[in-house]
Amino acid sequence: MIRAVEAGEVRTDGFDDRFVDLLDTTMVESSRDAERVLAIPEERGWRGWTRIEGVPADRINTQLPSS
Repeated sequence: MIRAVEAGEVRTDGFDDRFVDLLDTTMVESSRDAERVLAIPEERGWRGWTRIEGVPADRINTQLPSS
């Protein structure tokens, strides 16, 4: 793993992008509520399940959901 990170083959968190995409996709497809679980943090400035990253400020949804 250390060699792979040093060679730029994976990110410093130890997961390459394809693996992260696979895990996130599998999680979303495993539950009908998973998309909403991911949407809530994204509304607050964060995205991802396996690798949590900040959302660019211009993409944050600041409107309250309709009730």
